[in-house]
Formats: sequence, C-alpha cells, structure tokens
Amino acid sequence: MGTRFFVGLTFALLALPSIAVAESQIDYSAELIASYSEADKRIKVDDRFASFRAGGAGLRAEAETDKFGMLYGSLGYGYSPKETASYSGSSLSGPASSFFFGAGYRYDYDLNHRYKLRLTTDYISHDISADISGDVRGLPAIATVTSEMNLFDTTLALRYSFSRDIHVTIGTGMRKWDLQALAEGTIGGVIGATSEVSAEGKDPISYIGAEFKVKNVPVKVFYRRSQLQADNSLVVHGLDFHILLSGLLD
Repeated sequence: MGTRFFVGLTFALLALPSIAVAESQIDYSAELIASYSEADKRIKVDDRFASFRAGGAGLRAEAETDKFGMLYGSLGYGYSPKETASYSGSSLSGPASSFFFGAGYRYDYDLNHRYKLRLTTDYISHDISADISGDVRGLPAIATVTSEMNLFDTTLALRYSFSRDIHVTIGTGMRKWDLQALAEGTIGGVIGATSEVSAEGKDPISYIGAEFKVKNVPVKVFYRRSQLQADNSLVVHGLDFHILLSGLLD
C-alpha cells in the first residue's frame, strides 16, 4: 500500500507545472524506454515452479532540480506471441501480455567535474497474463495464468564522465522482490485444476550503464544482474534502454 502511494505521489508531482521550489527550477523531460528481465531458471517454491521474466516498452517522465534530485515515473506495455508455463505437470504455451508501472528517486552528489555518487531508489510492478494451451496426460488443456511481479531496488553508484556526452555508471545495492502467480483452467474440458506460487525475498543487485549520443540523440543502456533466493538459487539478468524523446523530435 505504501509503495503504491509513493508511485501515485510521484505521478502527481510530475504533473505539476514548472515552478520554482526553494529557488531551484524544475526541469521536465520524457524518455522512450524498453526493458527485459529474465532469470536463468524457473523459481521453485514448495515443489511448484514459476517463470521470473518481464519486459516491455513505454514512457518515462522525469522532474529534476539541481538541489533536490530527480523524481520519475514510468508506464508501459509488453507482449509475447508465445510463452511457456508449467501446468499440472505439463508444459503449455500461448500468448502473454503485460502492463507495468513504476516510480523512483535519484540524487547525484558531485565529487569533481568527472565523478558523481548516485543514490537511486526504484520501484516497478509488472502485471502479466497469458492464455496457454496444450496436452496434459493426453487430454487437451487450456489455462489462464496471471502473475504480479514487484521489484524495489536501492542502489549506490559511481558515475564517470569521459566527456560531456559519454558517461559510465557502476552501481550495487539490494533488491526487494515478490512474486504472485496463479494458473486456472481445465483438462479435457471437464477437470478443473489450479496451481499457485507465492514468493518474496531480498537479494543483492549490481549494474553497469553507459550514456552516449547517436546522431545527437541521448541514449542510455543499462545491464543489471541480481541474485534471487527461493527454494532454489537464481540469477536474474536485465537490460534497459532509454532514448530522450525531445532528442528524437528536434
């Protein structure tokens, strides 16, 4: 509840007109974003399994001041024509769609003209649904899978500027996560079956990012790696891409 209030407050602040806050001007910007995260294996909880995977594309709005840091919010949508899921001991497949939203805060502390310390807190929630089908014990089966994945990262990073347009950031921190997944369907058109997985944890995360320009359009690319401990141990790999929207429109 508290996290969703933080997300709502962030979007409310981003919607404000440009005003001076304690004599510090607010600068607004927007980015096109795309992201994808996937674990190297399925998460196991009480002898049940669920995929740990999410991604999509959307928009990110930012409001930044030179004194108080940056607030940002993001919205997006994802689609995959074929995903697989375990259901009643068999592997079924079908299309999946997802919606995500998030918010965060970032503060940069200048060490000198090339180095900055960067503190970031970032929350994102993925709501995923899939209609899957296949065979279970020789009988046709259909099911609807719904899952919610929430990620809350707190990181501290060092940013180095090679030039005015080229920067590299290396960071580390902790990720708090939780996953709720539910599959409901029928086997042979008669037998109903339900499978549910619920898990949460807090594990380390690290990332490396690069900022540069492509034909004068600012671009950011980040690779994230986090550990995840449930009944088994996983590694989650993630890629994020950001393109400044005003750079495309200029």
